[in-house]
Amino acid sequence: MNRSTFLPRSLAAISALALLGSMMATQAQALPPAPPPGAAPAAGPLAPPAPPATYDAAMTAQAPITEGRVSRLLINPYGEVDGLMVGERTVVKFPPHLSQTLQNAVKPGQSVRVFGQGEAAGVIKADAIVNLANGQTVIDRPPAFDANPPLPPHLRAAQLRQLSVRGKIAMVLTGPRGEANGVILDDGSIVRFAPDSLRTPLEPGAPFAANGLGTRNSMGTAIEAIDAGASADSLQPLYSRVR
Repeated sequence: MNRSTFLPRSLAAISALALLGSMMATQAQALPPAPPPGAAPAAGPLAPPAPPATYDAAMTAQAPITEGRVSRLLINPYGEVDGLMVGERTVVKFPPHLSQTLQNAVKPGQSVRVFGQGEAAGVIKADAIVNLANGQTVIDRPPAFDANPPLPPHLRAAQLRQLSVRGKIAMVLTGPRGEANGVILDDGSIVRFAPDSLRTPLEPGAPFAANGLGTRNSMGTAIEAIDAGASADSLQPLYSRVR
């Protein structure tokens, strides 16, 4: 190897090493300083949010579906609270096994925030209901393992009374697919019936009458209709086996 060949290659190697060192120094300056020992690492701009710590927190972490003043509590034919009405037209459904819990947390006239999902127009299936006045929250959860088991159907039915209601339809109640399964009359009485069992058109303001089995208590009257119609003189049986 002669000297004239060695010198250019050496200069090229030295230049490459110098360039590499310069790049490494630039990258080191761009890196953020290391956190002190024991400090939590900083979340990056794309870091996902931490999941809710509890089931209750998860229920109220979603966006609320409605908010407003409770005009009344709703009951089923057994007299259990199975929901409430926000304003005059929004029905909020809630499991009846939490009847007493909901009554303890929310009273008519108080404002609530409701989390859940829309079921039909003006109908919400609630996951959680928050009383905005006192912060009490009621969460939809199954009965506790140590809870008293429900009464058998024939004993529950023995608690019901034969009742009749008359009035004008104030609101038509619907199921998950928007099918009519009840009405609220202008006197507040609630009439439930199986979907498609009633052939009479149901419109707000129309006269309505029904006989059935149900409950009348401090929160109102609710029945499961056995026969129904536009008036007491035009009642039609809803079930062929009921005599």
